[in-house]
Amino acid sequence: MKKYISIIMAIIVMLTAGVNTELLTVSAKTPTTVSASAKAKSSSHKNKKKKKKKHKHKHYMPKGNMGKWFKSKKALRKHVDKVMKYWADKEESGEITWEEYTEKCPCGYEAWSCPCGKWTGNFKYN
Repeated sequence: MKKYISIIMAIIVMLTAGVNTELLTVSAKTPTTVSASAKAKSSSHKNKKKKKKKHKHKHYMPKGNMGKWFKSKKALRKHVDKVMKYWADKEESGEITWEEYTEKCPCGYEAWSCPCGKWTGNFKYN
């Protein structure tokens, strides 16, 4: 009885995996082993691996107005500092006026993370 249950379970698993039932054979040496042709098994296994590699993670929340995801909160903070320095250097060099600086340079930010561990956020403006 155990032998038949194992064979039936293996057939069900293979059918749900999309393996053709005509290729099924039962091994005489080990009654609980059910195998399909090696070619069908390996090709379906390789296709599953390829699909996993191509699949990109979908974040559970939108990107902030920063427009990108960062690997860590520290990397996000570095980006914020770089953007603020960019505008401060422009104002100090005289390329833009104080009014343009206060309008375009962020005065702060808020940050949040995705369950995958990446970070994004919003710049705050006056």
